[in-house]
Amino acid sequence: MQKTIHSQQGQLIRDKLKEVREKAGLTQRELCRKLGREHTFISKCELGERRVDIAEFYWICQACGASPEREAIRLMKAFADLEQQA
Repeated sequence: MQKTIHSQQGQLIRDKLKEVREKAGLTQRELCRKLGREHTFISKCELGERRVDIAEFYWICQACGASPEREAIRLMKAFADLEQQA
């Protein structure tokens, strides 16, 4: 098993986070402020320099006004699609 940060699944997570943030109309810095995190936190997550755990995924979705449950389901479907392509 490869490290998730360098996997296709890791890329899907990064893409999902960016999509949720952009749909909310937030810049990376604005989202960091809402989360009470350092100003580079979201940038590092979206660039793949930092992993995002499930709790952080939940908080990011909530801060963006997105349903964490719905976004996680979409992400799991995208993971399944990757497996079917392999």
